[in-house]
Amino acid sequence: MATSSSTTQLEIQLGEDDDLLLGAESGWVEARTSCDHLSSLSSDLLHIPTPHTPCNRCDQPNENWLCLCCKDVLCSRYVNKHMLQHFQQTNHSVALSY
Repeated sequence: MATSSSTTQLEIQLGEDDDLLLGAESGWVEARTSCDHLSSLSSDLLHIPTPHTPCNRCDQPNENWLCLCCKDVLCSRYVNKHMLQHFQQTNHSVALSY
């Protein structure tokens, strides 16, 4: 259970964005029913690479992410940072962790 000092610290850290985390201080958050990023999703998400697909750049089999915009499979920032580089180059901001 949060103490008053940790709640105060949370409010200070959130600042103006506290309306984005409605109910966060109690551990409950309200689910969003829409997202601005949905329009950037690939039109064919029925045919996505399997969870065991290696990174498209370095063939690393672990810690991979699937870009939901273009369906590239790339490794995490904790491996060779290929998904991070992909985001920086393309601004694709919706991904699924394998």
